[in-house]
Amino acid sequence: MSWLLLCAMVAATIALALIAWRKWIAPWQEVEELVTQIARGERPRTFLVRDGAQAHRIGLGLEKIFHDLKQLDKQIAKRESGLQTIFSAMQDALLVVDSDRRVVLANGAFRKLFALPEISPGTPLLDSVRDATLDQVIGGAFGGGQPVRSELAVDGSQIELHAIATRNEAGEITGALVLFHEITELKKMDQVRRDFVANISHELRTPLSILRGYIETLLETPDTSRKELSRILGVMKRHSNRLDLLAEDLLILAQLESANPNLQLDDVDLSGFFGELIRDWEKKLANKQLNVTADVAPDLPAIRADRGRLQEALYNLLDNAVKYSRERGEITLMARRSDKQISLSVSDNGIGIGKEDLPRIFERFYRADKARSHNSVRGTGLGLAIVKHIAQLHDGHVEAESELGKGTTIRVVLPIVTQT
Repeated sequence: MSWLLLCAMVAATIALALIAWRKWIAPWQEVEELVTQIARGERPRTFLVRDGAQAHRIGLGLEKIFHDLKQLDKQIAKRESGLQTIFSAMQDALLVVDSDRRVVLANGAFRKLFALPEISPGTPLLDSVRDATLDQVIGGAFGGGQPVRSELAVDGSQIELHAIATRNEAGEITGALVLFHEITELKKMDQVRRDFVANISHELRTPLSILRGYIETLLETPDTSRKELSRILGVMKRHSNRLDLLAEDLLILAQLESANPNLQLDDVDLSGFFGELIRDWEKKLANKQLNVTADVAPDLPAIRADRGRLQEALYNLLDNAVKYSRERGEITLMARRSDKQISLSVSDNGIGIGKEDLPRIFERFYRADKARSHNSVRGTGLGLAIVKHIAQLHDGHVEAESELGKGTTIRVVLPIVTQT
């Protein structure tokens, strides 16, 4: 009897153990396995937990959490992808470092600027870039907490740096953001502006000083002889004419550089056009006994251009050719076609231009050398700048070839434009 009671008790204990296993132990083991899989980033086969109402509810809750995490990951990935696209598309270089000066982010423009390979996040900045200016700018952003600006030179380019400290919600500095902006062209333009102001001041000073000096002479010596008075007035007229030419050329440049140059485009037959130019310059050519020839390639099409502006450009080129040609020299006007372009050139066999000066002859007021700047042939210094602007307004460009003692060739190269 006792044996039967013992067996019954054992059976009851086993049954209770099985019930406890199914209702309390096994479900929580399944929940633990679900949590482990989610932590590893794996998707569980199922979130349904057998038995155990509470464990079952937790399994369903874990399923919702898992789906929410996946959606959040997608949103974060999408946002990071958008930011990376923006950073990659930026023309300016961008660098973000943490408070230990380790790289957090460096876009492609930054790597290209310093000729660097891919930079892994967490890499010490000094392992990739050793630049005292960059180091000082970041240090200044950390130290002062205010935006810091500086400049540095990289492979001949002028770069402007702007650095600002990054902070967390508590206001503590967590790093720095540095933006690199190339200002090489801005520097050049600023230098051109400074040179222009200096040059125009110089060009105006000489004739104005001469005019003022002679006016004072006439006021102080009213009994000046007629011969001397005639000489003085001749000098004054010559310099007043120079001021007039300078003002006219400056006005032309201003018009050419305006937002609306108002080009009057028309078909220009080059054979007739060159013939008109030569007739207009017959007297000046005859004064130095210069021989001029026009060479227009056969079957050359008419070009689409502003006839007045084009004439102005060729007048300036002829003016230079006449000035710098020797007595009985040769001047050639030539028109040639190359692919979809037509080049109009003026050549002379005069004194020529040195190689060191040739790249700069289209700058305003640039004087190639003393021989070409002699007072007897001095102009306003704006002629070739005007030629360049007229060519650019027609979507063309200018070219120059020269050799000292052998002459110069200047070309205006224009695209062939068909009328629509």
